[in-house]
Amino acid sequence: MAKNRAMTPQARSRLTILGSASIIFIGIFIISFMSYGINLYKLQKEKSNLEKEYSELQEKADDLKNEITKLQDPEYLAKFARENYLYSKDGELIIKIHDTKTEVKEEEDSLEFNMAMVVGSLTIVGIVIIYILIRGPRKKKKSTK
Repeated sequence: MAKNRAMTPQARSRLTILGSASIIFIGIFIISFMSYGINLYKLQKEKSNLEKEYSELQEKADDLKNEITKLQDPEYLAKFARENYLYSKDGELIIKIHDTKTEVKEEEDSLEFNMAMVVGSLTIVGIVIIYILIRGPRKKKKSTK
């Protein structure tokens, strides 16, 4: 037969303190793990953006090299000057039409989102700790047979 031991007040307070401390440490671990994950996600997104920008710059460099070779031709140079600098031949009328393009930029995760995640996590951990402290250990009813 197992002996039914009642929990002493010292043991109860020790259990409450150690339980709360362990929940706090678990909460800190979860928050730091989430923060690490968010930072890793940001760095991967930044890496992909930088790789895309690098490839665009490589294409632009290739285009500029092609432009340099084309500018060696006198006919192309004259056409280029007429189009870009509004030079004209005698009796020629130049009408320039501007083509406007709008670019849509991706929104990056902001610091506010990260702070909301941390605050939300801390709130949940705090609610759990308060629930455990308020609820306290329940006394078992002795069954009589």
